[in-house]
Amino acid sequence: MRFFFVFLVLLQGLFLAALGFLPTDKIPYHENLPQDKILHSSGFLILTFSTFFIWDRPRRVHNVLLTAVPVGVLAFASEILQPVLSPTRAYDSHDIVANVIGTVIGLLLATVVDLLRERRYSRGEVQYEALEMA
Repeated sequence: MRFFFVFLVLLQGLFLAALGFLPTDKIPYHENLPQDKILHSSGFLILTFSTFFIWDRPRRVHNVLLTAVPVGVLAFASEILQPVLSPTRAYDSHDIVANVIGTVIGLLLATVVDLLRERRYSRGEVQYEALEMA
């Protein structure tokens, strides 16, 4: 487990919780570009990306599952519980869609970064061995 990423996830979770309790009149909204949906997507993108790198499993599929399941549950539960916990907020199915979109993009981005990191590491290892043999 990588504790730096645990700290980032906790910090991001607190930030998202604070935004979740913010009164809706404080969040800018425009008909053509709803900023609250961008906030939802980007918040869950960052949360998912950071959560992916907490896990230190040898197979990438385990990291994906250990990330997708809890963040996916949070994406749904946060919107369902929001009106219960905050009287100024209401349930919006579009927010769930924005959360899921951010989660999927964050997971894809984290997987690509992990692949690139793995290739760079293994390529450096091969070059090191080649130099040692010469």
